[in-house]
Amino acid sequence: MADSGQLYFGGDIYTVDSSHPSAEAVAVHDGRIVAVGSASGCRQALGKGYEPVDLRGRALLPGFIDTHLHPVYMIYFDMNADLRGVKTVADLQDKLRDSAKKAAPGTWVVGLNFDEQEFAGKRLLTRHDIDAACPDRPAIVIKHDGHMVMANTKTIEAVGVSASTPNPEGGVIDREHDGYPAGPFRENASQIILSAMPMPHIPTFVSVAKTTFNRLLSYGITSAGIVLQTGGEGVAGSAGAFDVLAMQMLLEHVPFNTYGLLIAQDLEKIEAARKIGLHQERGRRWIGGVKIFADGTYGSCTAFMNEPFSDQPDKIGFLTTDAEEIYRRMAAAHQAGLQIAIHAIGDAGNRVCVNLYDRLLAEYPRADHRHRIEHASQLDAALISDMARLGIVISTQPMFIHSEKHWLHKRLGTQRTKWTYPFRAILDGSVKLAGASDSPVESAEVMHAIYCCVTREGFEPQQCITVEEAIRMFTIDAAYAQHEDDVKGSISVGKRADMIILSENPVSVTPEKIRNIRVERTIIGGQVLYGN
Repeated sequence: MADSGQLYFGGDIYTVDSSHPSAEAVAVHDGRIVAVGSASGCRQALGKGYEPVDLRGRALLPGFIDTHLHPVYMIYFDMNADLRGVKTVADLQDKLRDSAKKAAPGTWVVGLNFDEQEFAGKRLLTRHDIDAACPDRPAIVIKHDGHMVMANTKTIEAVGVSASTPNPEGGVIDREHDGYPAGPFRENASQIILSAMPMPHIPTFVSVAKTTFNRLLSYGITSAGIVLQTGGEGVAGSAGAFDVLAMQMLLEHVPFNTYGLLIAQDLEKIEAARKIGLHQERGRRWIGGVKIFADGTYGSCTAFMNEPFSDQPDKIGFLTTDAEEIYRRMAAAHQAGLQIAIHAIGDAGNRVCVNLYDRLLAEYPRADHRHRIEHASQLDAALISDMARLGIVISTQPMFIHSEKHWLHKRLGTQRTKWTYPFRAILDGSVKLAGASDSPVESAEVMHAIYCCVTREGFEPQQCITVEEAIRMFTIDAAYAQHEDDVKGSISVGKRADMIILSENPVSVTPEKIRNIRVERTIIGGQVLYGN
């Protein structure tokens, strides 16, 4: 596009700006929106020499913002065997064998996106299942939520785990009758395995990263809240300690804006990360907060619940980080002016976090903190009321509904699911709700996520929200969740020209057609980075 400016016209312009929800035209100059309104007014704002962009009846919207994804983990997923949709042991073993044939000597075989709810017998894998496919080298299968690793015997031997190895704090090693590891390593125990994995081949890593990032552009994502490890804590184990360096290395290939949430036990690591290229300019590339884990997931039965899981009554989940340690990190980050984002799935886990926020803000009052809970999957009316009172923001993943709807009623019971991913209740309770994918745990395809918000794909439909509300989740309210709503999130004068052209306006079609709307162009800072 010409540097002198662009005039967008001839389509359905949906601004997500309540002061003027629609417009005839939009004027962009030097990567900023300089006029929104009539075509004549926008032409006047640009003067001579601008480039006309005829939308040809298509829709122009603000660019989508995904407030929580794992970019390094996404690349790693794209480099290994995808087990999504595998339903039998034989098929899984075939995929692992194929991957082993292609793997370089000395590397591990890794299978990703395993979901036992789609698997014959709905069971986890044992070491013997994986041994049958890969008897001679370490091989692991990572559950789709990233909170469990299933390992073969060679892996267990390689990391030095035996019957006498104790469970780590916040984790569980499943055992055979004699105490030897059975294969599954849950929550913090998974880090024993992941921490020993060899590093990927760097040229391949960079090449795959370009494909991964372009896929995000194809979904209309112009900004991403990127979760990065600074040490061994997190889904990648000790290999995650290289997250920040990996993203720094890839910086020239990262086309979208980034907002960093760092998993760190101390602020020194965050301050160190803020001295490199990942922290430059608010709204473009900066590090704003700290990520903390409170509990696990529904899929692994490690989410901390008030009552046992309906289909596994011997399990109630647990805190993966001690409550006082969570508070220590919260207080340090809060007093340093950082945003806090805590992973909490279960209702008991969310209650612990809300109570800790209550304590924090009473002890250290701070206006407009916008502290967050990531996921907030199981809530109740009291929790939502307290979140509203405290000004807590929720970053949620609508695609969890798509993946989990077939088994949530069995796991949680029909009464609890009325408050599972309760989007309608959250918005009615005046809690700000931001959209995310948690990719690679789920697809980052935003149009499918919006479809899930509007239809719930049939799951607990009383919690459906409108398409307008769903779009806000991935635009202005997502920008709010990242302290960026003054510079992005709507098509408004003065904001960044981060926009997308869609084949149709989601607001104007029937709900069942939303998922099929195509992203035809992604524009970041006024530059077309996807489409033509």
